[in-house]
Amino acid sequence: MQLILQTGHYHVNMRFICFFASTLLISASALSAPAAAPLELRIAVVSDGRAAYFVRLLEESLKLIHQPYHIDYVKDIPARRMWWMLEQGDINLFYGMQSPEKDSSKQLVRVRNGLSNGLIGQRVLLIRPADAKAFAQVHTVNDLKRTGLTAGFGAGWGDTKVWKAAGLPLYEHAAPWNTIYAMVAAQNRNVDYLPRGVIEVMEEARSHPELVVEPHLLIEYRADFAFYLNVSAARYRPIIERALKEAETTGLKARLIDEAFGADIKALNLNRRLRLRLAASPD
Repeated sequence: MQLILQTGHYHVNMRFICFFASTLLISASALSAPAAAPLELRIAVVSDGRAAYFVRLLEESLKLIHQPYHIDYVKDIPARRMWWMLEQGDINLFYGMQSPEKDSSKQLVRVRNGLSNGLIGQRVLLIRPADAKAFAQVHTVNDLKRTGLTAGFGAGWGDTKVWKAAGLPLYEHAAPWNTIYAMVAAQNRNVDYLPRGVIEVMEEARSHPELVVEPHLLIEYRADFAFYLNVSAARYRPIIERALKEAETTGLKARLIDEAFGADIKALNLNRRLRLRLAASPD
């Protein structure tokens, strides 16, 4: 009987020793596993706050999936030069409107996730106060065309193709974008109004009190922002896509959009506006 008890005790101890050893091996393996390599990002931004939501979305999404990253910011370079720098590899990430031209570039890789949930394709007009009556008479796209008033865009913007396809007059501004507000206000520079996304128009109106937000119309078309990577950083695409998808699934993205733009969008009273639908760019 004594021998049986000792033998039983021996087996119990051996089970404990084996379990303890296995736990140590698993712990040692976890400790020795290499940590995920950080994403090394060099991003162009402007210091007027326009990029704040997009940068925050990127950073918070990467944190959500516990992906290390390091970001260097290149500030206040004209937008067209930023795209040139991205193609050259001087920066490796930038955000902007999706377009066939960018998507077909051999130097750019689009991260396949819209950043504004289509809100940038919902446009409200920034106008001169004196033109409010003319816009109040608009009830169709043809009415807008018949006003003869000219929309202003940056040179090369994808929105220009939408306006051209609808037969609406437009002006493309090649100079620094911030000078176009004064051109609209001056009333003698061949540009009459600015179609701006609902996530940007209120802030621009606050910065340019010589213009007002037109209260009657909402012009809609399919469009969104996306992150674009230089081809040298293409390996980052699946990581960033996974992070942004997780941000959507968890509600993080919706929360960040609401925090950044919710109050301004509510102030626009979108449900009370007349919606004019434009076809997206034909290519």
